[in-house]
Amino acid sequence: MTFQPWYEPCVNWMGGEMRITEEQLAAAVESVMPEVVNMRRHLHQHPELSGEEKNTAQMVAQACKKLGMEVHEGIGGFGLLSTLKIDEDKPWIAFRADMDALPIQDGKQRPYASRVSNKSHTCGHDVHTAVMLGVIHLLHAQQEHLNHNIAFVFQPAEETCEGASAMLRDNVFGDIRPEQIYAMHVYPYLPAGSIGLRDGPMCAAADMFDVEILGRGGHAARPHECIDVVLVATQVIQALHQIVGRRVNPLHPAVLTIGQIHGGHAGNVIPDQISFSGTFRSLHPEAHEEIRLVMDRIIRQTAEAWGASAKFNLRQATPVLSNDPKLLNQARDVFKEIMPDTLLIDIEEASMGGEDFAEFLRDTPGCLFRLGTGGGPETRYPLHHPCFDIDESSMRSGVAAFSALALLQK
Repeated sequence: MTFQPWYEPCVNWMGGEMRITEEQLAAAVESVMPEVVNMRRHLHQHPELSGEEKNTAQMVAQACKKLGMEVHEGIGGFGLLSTLKIDEDKPWIAFRADMDALPIQDGKQRPYASRVSNKSHTCGHDVHTAVMLGVIHLLHAQQEHLNHNIAFVFQPAEETCEGASAMLRDNVFGDIRPEQIYAMHVYPYLPAGSIGLRDGPMCAAADMFDVEILGRGGHAARPHECIDVVLVATQVIQALHQIVGRRVNPLHPAVLTIGQIHGGHAGNVIPDQISFSGTFRSLHPEAHEEIRLVMDRIIRQTAEAWGASAKFNLRQATPVLSNDPKLLNQARDVFKEIMPDTLLIDIEEASMGGEDFAEFLRDTPGCLFRLGTGGGPETRYPLHHPCFDIDESSMRSGVAAFSALALLQK
């Protein structure tokens, strides 16, 4: 999959500065859209899980290299950085897109449905990658009118909340010091092509955990000779689900969910081991730490009360994602100026979903915005649903938004 040159740069003189107009930006976006759609469909057909994004990364790198852009590969796994450098004395802006898919069987009956069993882009990262490639081609054609250098980050392993921190440990930006960083995420509950904005907390802190209960197996008819790990696990799970309601301040949003459980061999056998995994999220640091402490105590003491033992593995995934208020207002003004027909929606409540873009925001101010993708019943399935899909016309707003943030920076 490659992009072809598609239009000549077009700008006009406004207020003493070379600035692209609303009409010119719309025409530029429209010209690149066929290839953005083709790229998205190709990626959708060939999803790669977290940590396995080899082919996706190679496609991205090839597209950038054909434009003569500098590309650094193998960052934090299959992550890469592509740079559009116009002047070494100019400041830097960074844009980030994630690339990984989920271990979910695609349930859609569409020509571009996943061709890989039990793998699918049911969180829209194919959209993020395709949109960013469209932005790269648009800005490459318009680079003489940029006032900033642009660093494009293509991140692996967002779904496991490991990719951002891995890229940062590998010094993804090198000697570059971006002044701002932006990302987007598709959102089926907003109208197609709209942009959702929120000042302050946007996504929750998210931790993942694994629990293993060890007991003594035996015959189902002689439970008194066993230490029944199924019984112990059910009691542990029930107790964990009561933490949010009874140990967390009700004014501090939090959620705990068990999403996976494994154990047993047959209906008439008590197993000697059972394991389960889950996640918890919160928007308040004190609530988050309280959940961590109480979980450890509940798991250990409940298992010991029945003569079992427990192993508790906590993976601190990502902090709360908070948008920078100044940059958010700046982005809103840019969108209103150059994309006046795009519906801007103020998001009233933060999401309890985790997003490891927050790791980039530890050192660099920035924002994540929502891209509305819901255009009808078939495109309003929630994220991570087997039938998740988007209204592809919404990608116009994604390409336009990133491009506007680059072209209208002073």
